[in-house]
Amino acid sequence: MNMKKQIAFGTGGFRGVIGDDFNKENIQYIAQALANIVNRNHQEDRPIIVGYDNRFMSDFAAKWFVEVLNGNGIKCFLYTHSVPTPTVMSTTRDMCNYYGVMMTASHNPYYFNGIKVFTIGGYDADVNFTSSLEKEIAEVKEIKIMTDRVARRKDLLEDYNNLGSYLSHIKSFIDPSVTKNKLRVLYNNMNGVGVIGLKPLSEKLHIYQFTIMNEDHDAFFGFNLPNPTKDALSGEFSETVVNQQYDLGMATDSDGDRLGIIDEKGNYVSANEILASIYHYLIAHRGYKGDIVKNCATSVLVDLVAESLGYKCHEVDVGFKNITHGMNEFDALLGGESSGGLTMRGYIYGKDATFSGALFLEMVIRLNKPVSQIIGELKESVGYDYSFFEDFITLDVDAEKVLKYMANNLPKLNTPYEKVNIFGRNLKFLFNDRQWLLLRLSGTEPAFRLFAEFKDANKAQELIKELKKYINDVQNVILAEK
Repeated sequence: MNMKKQIAFGTGGFRGVIGDDFNKENIQYIAQALANIVNRNHQEDRPIIVGYDNRFMSDFAAKWFVEVLNGNGIKCFLYTHSVPTPTVMSTTRDMCNYYGVMMTASHNPYYFNGIKVFTIGGYDADVNFTSSLEKEIAEVKEIKIMTDRVARRKDLLEDYNNLGSYLSHIKSFIDPSVTKNKLRVLYNNMNGVGVIGLKPLSEKLHIYQFTIMNEDHDAFFGFNLPNPTKDALSGEFSETVVNQQYDLGMATDSDGDRLGIIDEKGNYVSANEILASIYHYLIAHRGYKGDIVKNCATSVLVDLVAESLGYKCHEVDVGFKNITHGMNEFDALLGGESSGGLTMRGYIYGKDATFSGALFLEMVIRLNKPVSQIIGELKESVGYDYSFFEDFITLDVDAEKVLKYMANNLPKLNTPYEKVNIFGRNLKFLFNDRQWLLLRLSGTEPAFRLFAEFKDANKAQELIKELKKYINDVQNVILAEK
């Protein structure tokens, strides 16, 4: 069986089940393919930074990857400890490296791992590059390996740690007045690497009380999904925030790029609300200027806030690389997505929960209001009266076939839509009053994710149910054709 045929890169890099798609052989194939591209393009004059998170096998995977790059004469900087993904992106940018590599499966379950590749400037590798990498992988004939000891003797491998400069860069964006505060924060690290940045940063910002939960290294993440969603933060965590009278709860995913917030009443603050509130704060209270970029699955709340401030919200396809390219195109101040990540003009070209968490903490301290009041006043000021829903449906047939069929045979819904916008592999149905329904093909599993935002919550749920039924009907049609 030729394992390398299974290697494919999605919106968040290559991901696979540990021991199945994510194995030593595939890791080495990817490393050799990248090495071939580097050498063919005469890019070996700059080192490649390689990082890893707390996931099972991440540290071993990083070493296997480096052994291949070293075997091809390419110098590497290897982190001395697990780090958040954004630190690798920032290093790739700061050192002007052609490439950076991170071993992580982001927020996926514990039995997944993966590889993210960053290109010069610290960008997520775009589709053109990952497509060329996939082709290169299929053509690999020989894998060259050099041991750690030999690589160090030949000056092809060095240990690396940039935590100090990484945190200093984040702090440079923060208003110095946050040093005087009485903020009490309960932070759920979810057994990930977010604590590596947020713990020292909370000390630099003189947060009055920063209590940490799940700080220990657990490759199984307590057998919980390491993603700060509403479901994950409900129950014990949100109850603790309320019962112990914290001002807010904060959580980050396993590789430290997604942020979740619980307000002082125990209510979940969505990524849409985090993005909109920070944007409003930066414009209205810090004096920044500029548009904002969101992906097609993000709330209309962001549009309403931008327009209320005299700016525009630009919509792009799913994938943070599309957000950062949009930010450059429109010189936008902020960019973010509904799944829980954002970045800012002048910062890295990727999402970072340490950075967004710091901005959120600053906002709460400077405004000196409860989180629930900040979000409530913002919604009221722009007339936001919508309900936002998410759902998913697992597929039994090839997702691309389902999507292709649907694009040529659009569903007839009980509530008629005005038009359909196609964003890559996503279909967005637009209704009146800025209401919408989105069908998004998952980049990590055989499933569709469905999003709906309507003024009538029942209508949103009905439409999601209708669309799920239509998808099942399409699957039956495809199965019948086999």
